[in-house]
Amino acid sequence: MYSIIRYGAAAITSLTGPGWFHAEGALTREWVDDLEQSHPESWHPLQEDEGGIRQFGFGAYLPMAECSNAVVNVATKLVSQLSSSAETMGFPSIPFFNEVTWTRYPEGKGHITAHRDPPGAGGVIAVFTLEGRATFRVEDGSHSGEWPVVSGDLVILRGRGWPTPDAMCPVHAVDPPMGRSRMIMTMRFNVGGAGAPYFS
Repeated sequence: MYSIIRYGAAAITSLTGPGWFHAEGALTREWVDDLEQSHPESWHPLQEDEGGIRQFGFGAYLPMAECSNAVVNVATKLVSQLSSSAETMGFPSIPFFNEVTWTRYPEGKGHITAHRDPPGAGGVIAVFTLEGRATFRVEDGSHSGEWPVVSGDLVILRGRGWPTPDAMCPVHAVDPPMGRSRMIMTMRFNVGGAGAPYFS
């Protein structure tokens, strides 16, 4: 089974401070395979220039309500463990994710430049690497860092409005994959509801 449970308190400490947390090996190979196989059949090219953010890759989307049991189970476990730790430490619970995206980044080309997730992405943002390897970067003021992400890793980012109303998503970027293509699965809480515009 997955091992997200062991990251609760450390994740909340980091998310309420710098705003991000890297959980190495958060998922077993079995769970990675289940999440990878849960994506929709249809993929669309990502908009290469979106408000000044440069990216290249292919995406697929589902509301959480239409996702497989494997996806819902991982989301439930993650939110439950984070919320339990947050409440123990005096912070609000984590809103449950209502949207899931899968993204394919081709070897040598797939990437996304430095950006914050838009205001409609509240709570926390969970980015699971399912295939491949790349360098994840956070470039937010006095706090910065970079690390390799590989299959089974999880990066959690603070979203807009959690744990305080003025909280913002940290600036982050991901380099092109190294050695092979990369696939990620991202869970978000859309404050407007599943399918609502993130910039409205």
